[in-house]
Parts: sequence; C-alpha cells; structure tokens
Amino acid sequence: MKKIIFAGLVLSCTLAPQSFSTELIYTPINPTFGGNPLNGSLLLAKANAQNDNSESQERDFVQRFKESLERNILSKITRGISSGELTEGRFVTGDHTIVVADLGEGHFEISITNDITGEVTVIEIYNPENLSGQ
Repeated sequence: MKKIIFAGLVLSCTLAPQSFSTELIYTPINPTFGGNPLNGSLLLAKANAQNDNSESQERDFVQRFKESLERNILSKITRGISSGELTEGRFVTGDHTIVVADLGEGHFEISITNDITGEVTVIEIYNPENLSGQ
C-alpha cells in the first residue's frame, strides 16, 4: 500500500503541468508618482467631489471689510502690547469684545469676551518700561 501511494505521489508530481510566472511590477496610478498622466483629470475630479470644505465660498464686500477692520484692531492691540504703548479702550470685533484697562504703574488688564458663548478671558500684563517717572 505504501508503494502505491508513493508511486502515485511521484507520478502526480512528474505529470503535473509546469507553471510559469513572471515578476510582479507595480504601476502607480497617480501621475505625481510616475503614473499615467491621463489619470490626472480623473483623480482631480474625484478629489473635488469629496471636498466638503466650505471656505471656498465667495465673501461679499461687507464681510471682507468687516474682517479687515477686525484684523486692524487686533493688530493695533498686539503692536501696543509689544511696544509697551497700550491704549485704554473698548474694541468690538465681530463675535468678541476686547477691553483694555490701565491699572496704573505699568499694569494692564485685557479682557476678551466671546459675545456668543459669554466666555471671558482675562490677561494681565506688567510692563516695567511704562512706569511713571522713568
């Protein structure tokens, strides 16, 4: 019985058809990485279809002007902080109200209120260069 099984195994191995194979070659799809340049428009169309970014909407003149004013107010406040020449006042920028208060002797308090949520952030600044008498 062992001889029959062994002979059958040897016979099946010798009579089995030979298989040939070639090496696997990777071809990229994206033209950026060496793929077919004709795939570029297809990939771009797929990417644009999946893009749900709402920032690309056009803003009208009033919105752009409002954003510009807000940037100028914030720039004025930050320049005042860095130069040591803060000016007191109340600044309203869209959704936030910023109050700069001089507490005397180089101490300033900046209060930032989110008008939508009511959250208040207080920043205290001590500027020794702004002391009176120097």
